[in-house]
Amino acid sequence: RTRRPQDEIEGVRAFPLKLHNLQKPSIAAVNGAAIGLGMGIALSCDIRLASQKAKFSEMFVRRGLIPADGSCWQLPRMIGLGNTFMLQYTGDVLEADTAERFGIVSKTFPHDELIESTLSFAHSIAQGATYSMSLIKKLIHKSLDTDLADSLRLAGPAQNLARRSYDHKEGIRSFVEKRAPNFIGR
Repeated sequence: RTRRPQDEIEGVRAFPLKLHNLQKPSIAAVNGAAIGLGMGIALSCDIRLASQKAKFSEMFVRRGLIPADGSCWQLPRMIGLGNTFMLQYTGDVLEADTAERFGIVSKTFPHDELIESTLSFAHSIAQGATYSMSLIKKLIHKSLDTDLADSLRLAGPAQNLARRSYDHKEGIRSFVEKRAPNFIGR
C-alpha cells in the first residue's frame, strides 16, 4: 500500500504518540491550564499530577475543530464514553478536583507543593524496577484491546523476560538480605 501524506502522523500530533510509546514511565505535572493540545499531551503521560489551580478542557469543539491529539483514543479508556462525549461535545473546563474525580488526574496537590511532590514521586518511581515497569506499560497498552485470556497469554512471555532480568535477581537478593534493592533497569 502506498503511504499518502494524510496517513503520516507529524507535527504536534506526533508528540502525544511519542510520549505514549515511551518505554519509561511518564509523569505530567499540570500547574495551570491544560487546554486543547495541552490536555492531549498530559493525557499521553502514564500518570497526571495536578496543582489545585490546574484546569483541563477539550475546547476544540468551541473553535469548530476536533481533538486530533489522541484524546479521542485516550479519554474513553480513562473516563468512559459518556464522560468523554460530555467533555468533547461541550469543551467545558474542569477544575483539578473534578478532573481527579473523573480519573483524568491521579492526585492533586496544593499549588506551591506540586513540583516538589512530583519530583519526589518521580524519584521514587525511578528507584524501582524500571525494566519491569517498561514491560508493565507494554502489557497494559496491549491489554486494552484484548480479552482477559489474551492478556494472560501476553503476560507469560513478559514475565519470563522479567524473571531473567538483573532487577529480578536483585529484588530477590535484597529481600533475602533484608535491604533496599538497587535496581539498574535491566
